[in-house]
Amino acid sequence: MSAEERAVPEGWTIDGAERLLRSLAGVVSVRVVAKPGGAVEEIHMLTTEEVSPKQTVRNVESALLARFDLEVDHRKISVAQSRGRQPAPVEDMPETTVIDVTPALHALPSSGDSRIVFCGHQVQTERSHEVKMLVTVQWNGERFDGEATGPDVPRNRLEAVASATLNAIDAALASEEPKETPALVLDGVKSVEAFDRKYVLVSVHAITGRDRIALAGSAAVDDSPDRAVIMATLQATDRWVRGRI
Repeated sequence: MSAEERAVPEGWTIDGAERLLRSLAGVVSVRVVAKPGGAVEEIHMLTTEEVSPKQTVRNVESALLARFDLEVDHRKISVAQSRGRQPAPVEDMPETTVIDVTPALHALPSSGDSRIVFCGHQVQTERSHEVKMLVTVQWNGERFDGEATGPDVPRNRLEAVASATLNAIDAALASEEPKETPALVLDGVKSVEAFDRKYVLVSVHAITGRDRIALAGSAAVDDSPDRAVIMATLQATDRWVRGRI
């Protein structure tokens, strides 16, 4: 049995871990990503400034160890802080309102971690019954924006968020002069319900030359569907993109 397998106890669930971590001081939202065998791959935290990022990481490690006997490497825990009051969910805002969360979020990836990290997004509803999305990501210390516009109906809205995220990733790729020029094309976005929770699934085609690879990501809807789509899109594409640099 490997060291990783010994570190994964029986009896814990992603839902249980997320509920536990949401109860910690200063925590606004949580997303836990785990392998099929149970090993934790990533934990993404959004917190207020009540607790420092370093202390939040220590609190996460201690809580999971105490409740589930689950050891998690601190490098797998990323923390983003929100200054002041959280923005209201997009669904609750009136039309023609612009929501700008980019200045309020600070991505804090672990040292030496080159993952593409979500920084924030803007949403603007247009008089033409369209919605414009602007997604900002951070990679290697730089921020990149992507935009997309679509009809302001549920499915098309989610697709616009995913497309804006892909466009931000394309901008990051263009800055790095990749070995091959890749293309990320949205296949679709779907909202599903499972295990008494709502999830979004994002499917992307990664194209390099004549090669086409199907990528997929998923995320639980904790605060807003838009945010979940962004995280699912990053989950689907991040490793593939980094392999092209």
